Amino acid sequence: MSVPMIRAACAEDQNALSALWATVFTPPLAPDQWLIDDERLAHTLVAEDDDGLCGSIYGLPKRLRESDGGIAEVHAIGSVAVAERARGHGLARRLVTATLQAGHDADWALLFTGTPEVYRSSGFETFSMARTLAGSWTAPACVGAVARIERATVGLGSLRALREVYACSRDGRVVLAPVRGDRDEAMAAVRMRGATLYHRAEGSTVIGYAIAESHGEVGVLLESAVLPGIEGDEVREELLSAIAVDWRSAGVTSCELAVPALPEGGRALRAFAPEAVRQDDRTGMIRPLRRAARLDGIRHFTAGDYF
Repeated sequence: MSVPMIRAACAEDQNALSALWATVFTPPLAPDQWLIDDERLAHTLVAEDDDGLCGSIYGLPKRLRESDGGIAEVHAIGSVAVAERARGHGLARRLVTATLQAGHDADWALLFTGTPEVYRSSGFETFSMARTLAGSWTAPACVGAVARIERATVGLGSLRALREVYACSRDGRVVLAPVRGDRDEAMAAVRMRGATLYHRAEGSTVIGYAIAESHGEVGVLLESAVLPGIEGDEVREELLSAIAVDWRSAGVTSCELAVPALPEGGRALRAFAPEAVRQDDRTGMIRPLRRAARLDGIRHFTAGDYF
């Protein structure tokens, strides 16, 4: 096998990238979210040998909240793929080095992985976050009012009306949470496409929402946000009650609730899922580029924000 050459992706690589991701990732990675990025080719590096495309890496610019109230410019790394024939020769490390060079103007780099040992030699360190509550679930005996909760199906454009409530619920309170622009919202909508969006509005303003789905007997809360204020607990209870109605009909018996570990909302969550406990997520890794990351505090990344 020839030594793979690393280069920027071009339009002609798209089919080969889709085939590589379908082969390397389990479950197969579809290119839908990648296709949302109009600058995807500039953000993607590929490795090519005599037999064709054998590796890829995606470096996406993101703006993430930090613990000092500031916003970090982050080089977010995903879609690290190496074909079986090219493994064992350090190609993944070469791809990481190349994307870090491309993203050197960012403050720090971020990735999520189930194989952290692959990235430690490139200077990445693992961090943890209490991202999910999980456990058995039984529909609450008493379900609150749901008349003011509207339902919709998540699709492209669904999250635009949620931008303000998402931002206000995170600003100065939750680190790692992205500052969502149009591309971030579109990518999040693709990742959560088909899930149920529950929301409550006052006039034209959404004051709280939740995005949830069920897979067989497992109910999953993908994302939620409520405007801080005096009605916060009431809105959370109404959203969770609407989810409970649907999960009871679906036969849900266990749950995974991805919610920031903020003190508010604790009472509503305990009533909704009293047997669910916090899970420590250690799939995140960071590496300083221009400076170290400032991640002290409550860390959270939603299902829609992975890349």
